[in-house]
Amino acid sequence: MKPATTRNPQESATDRYFQRRTKLRRGAGFLALLALPQATMIHAADTPKVNPLLESAPLEELWDLATLYKDGNNPILEEFKLRGRYQGQYWDVDADQGSQSHWEDRRSRFGFDAKLFEKQLEARVDFQSNDGFEDIYDGLVDAYLRWKPLDGLSITAGKTKSLIAPYDWLESSNSQPTFERSQIFNQLNVNRATGLTVEYTTGPWYFQSGVYSNDTPSNTGGTGSWGDGEFGDFNGGVSFSLGAGYDFAKSICTDKALLRFDWIHSDREAGDLVLGVYDDILSTSFVVKKDAAQLVVEGYYASGGDGTNSDVFGFFIQPTYDILPNQLQLVGRYSFATSDGDFGVVGQGRYERKVAAAGGRGDLYQAVYGGIQYFIYGDRLKFMAGAEWSRLDGSPDAYDGVTLLTGVRMSF
Repeated sequence: MKPATTRNPQESATDRYFQRRTKLRRGAGFLALLALPQATMIHAADTPKVNPLLESAPLEELWDLATLYKDGNNPILEEFKLRGRYQGQYWDVDADQGSQSHWEDRRSRFGFDAKLFEKQLEARVDFQSNDGFEDIYDGLVDAYLRWKPLDGLSITAGKTKSLIAPYDWLESSNSQPTFERSQIFNQLNVNRATGLTVEYTTGPWYFQSGVYSNDTPSNTGGTGSWGDGEFGDFNGGVSFSLGAGYDFAKSICTDKALLRFDWIHSDREAGDLVLGVYDDILSTSFVVKKDAAQLVVEGYYASGGDGTNSDVFGFFIQPTYDILPNQLQLVGRYSFATSDGDFGVVGQGRYERKVAAAGGRGDLYQAVYGGIQYFIYGDRLKFMAGAEWSRLDGSPDAYDGVTLLTGVRMSF
């Protein structure tokens, strides 16, 4: 595994300026190289609706190999398929306090999905490895049963996602257009938890509720942070969620216009591994899509911090636009967060806090991201590139830096 490279944080401001300008030029050149063949195609013919690679490569047949069994007439097991993903990325962060760069095996997972009893029961299990594949098995990610007794009704039991933050968290990382979730979400200590959830959809309406165990081992650390078993020992705090949403798409003549509100209340206890930082977390999300354009606005408010974390508010605005349908997409994002306390905002763990002083804490955070996605086989195989400028104020050593990222994402 290639070690991270660290440059001298004592370089002069002039040296850092010219180094950063050079990196931004390289990043722009990389984006241009990806877009160049697509621009040529625009002049040569009308914008294609599918990636031309699909016409010459049997990608659909290749992905279908993951389905090991499928029989709609079997009353017990209708389908059994393997599932997995790999997300690798190269990052280069250059800030006032220093610079680092590295390749990271960001996510690598493997498991299965099964549909049983006339597809009323679904089972999912998958596990992860870690960066550099030092441990092939580094814990369970999902492990649950989902029962669908009625149309629109699903009841899930096991280790699953806590029902909040419908876009930044509940949306699969496979289809996320940015490399990392927003800074504000990442500091909330929300993760998968052992729980029981109920979701119901009727027409344009959506409702959810859930109960979760806060001592569920997190799936973001190494093997040393897993605690007592993969599902916890149920001796910690308990959290509860409620939420509702409505899709206005028909009313405003768009493909999608979903407005949703979610709330999690946590009866926290010392040592909780998830949902253990704030008493209450509120999220609101609006996603509107029309043809090639989509806009996401999602905001969060968290209160009742654990003593080192004061009340915090934040949001992000994320537009995307398909330059070429199913081929090339532009992505942007503006992020903002502020806190009541002096050090209530926590900078991004990836990758800003690797060089940030004062523990990467302050009271005001802003970031601007710009990038592209190049699709080989939709979200199942794509290349990504982007750059994000961010600034964290409110500490003696404010963070101000740029992170360049390139990577690949594959899933089946």
